[in-house]
Amino acid sequence: MSQTTISGRLAELGKTLPAVNPPRGSYVPAVQAGELLFVAGQAPRLDGELKFSGRVGRDLSIEAGREAAELCALNVLAHLAQACGDDLSRVQAAVRLAGVVNCAEDFEAHSKVLDAASELLAALLGERGRHARIATGASSLPSGMAVEVEAIFQIKP
Repeated sequence: MSQTTISGRLAELGKTLPAVNPPRGSYVPAVQAGELLFVAGQAPRLDGELKFSGRVGRDLSIEAGREAAELCALNVLAHLAQACGDDLSRVQAAVRLAGVVNCAEDFEAHSKVLDAASELLAALLGERGRHARIATGASSLPSGMAVEVEAIFQIKP
């Protein structure tokens, strides 16, 4: 990893760090408690526009769900970059990732969808990007979004 910033490392991976999306409710998008940064659930939005809506496995393919999960992860990383001044060396570890897939009750490929978010963290952080995870489904999500992802990181003060 030759880049020392989150945005620079993402550029090496062919990805762009999006602008931070503002919260759409009565909460803050990220909270730091000691060395832990908790990033609230992020939607597959780009510049405030929802890019993936509907149920994965019914309205959207698994591949589209993966694209949605990766965009959610990029939005998580935008908050991480904001919290650590875009300094990649301050990120000690991706601790936990939680993802929810908007899907029908018989959908069983939650992990395949959320692997896209996990793979992005591993590509960005190497071994520091390996994390605990939950992948689950719901019959609906806010705004009809296809996927939602939240994360916890350990960052140096």
